[in-house]
Amino acid sequence: MFKVMLLAKKRPDISFEAFRDYYSNHHVHLMNLLLAHGAAVHRRNFVQHPDPEHPGEYDVISEVFYEDRATAEATMREMADPEVHRQRIEDERKFLIPESVRVFMVETDTSLFRPLKELTP
Repeated sequence: MFKVMLLAKKRPDISFEAFRDYYSNHHVHLMNLLLAHGAAVHRRNFVQHPDPEHPGEYDVISEVFYEDRATAEATMREMADPEVHRQRIEDERKFLIPESVRVFMVETDTSLFRPLKELTP
């Protein structure tokens, strides 16, 4: 398994609920259709800001899981295609600030202290 993490900020003119709904119910499905490889699993972690009037730098931390590094790298090459890139940015502008997106390829270490049903394979 290989993981890519993304951080992003919602557009200031839409509600958190609209941001979450659009990302979860439209954008991830569009990207899955546009990419031949794409993610095996896409998990979105929506930041719960203590003071919604003064949110932090990011509103979502996404985890994108791939079978292996080769699949992740193939997906990144597909995303560099000019038409895929155009469609991605056009869609992102509907719910987030594209310039805020930060992408990291990461290696993961896990310490399991107590099994959680939702996280047990």
